[in-house]
Amino acid sequence: MKERTRLSSGNMLLLELLFAIIFFSLTLSVTLSVFGEAYVLSRRAEGLDLAVAEANDVAEIIRSAKRVSDMDDLLALAGLSKTGDGVYQSSYGDDKYALTVTSSLSGRLYSAVISCREAGAAEGEPAMYEITVEHALKEGADSAAAGEEASDGGQ
Repeated sequence: MKERTRLSSGNMLLLELLFAIIFFSLTLSVTLSVFGEAYVLSRRAEGLDLAVAEANDVAEIIRSAKRVSDMDDLLALAGLSKTGDGVYQSSYGDDKYALTVTSSLSGRLYSAVISCREAGAAEGEPAMYEITVEHALKEGADSAAAGEEASDGGQ
């Protein structure tokens, strides 16, 4: 007849401790991954919140302008630097994010696309936040050009 081998009570305790350690290790790894994902989502939400605030500030500045000639000065006061024809840029959030304003003028209608991206983001990458602002000015491009011609003609 075959002899049955039984585990002693000491071996059973070690086996139970081993299973408990494995269980708690798996639980710890799942918990840490949940908290890590929560941190990433929190940082992303913070960036989006900053983007909305910055874009709305610039939109209010654009809406406050009465003339085309005021627009450059107002955007410069907001910390935006002109990088091209109708394109303004700025960084915010400790230089983690970039704000770009692309504007155009059609008669008296001033249109601007305000987009916020992470600094160093690729050109084709979608913006974190983007808003389009349209504002009717008291004096458009036609009246501003006519005013400059009238002042030049009088000299």
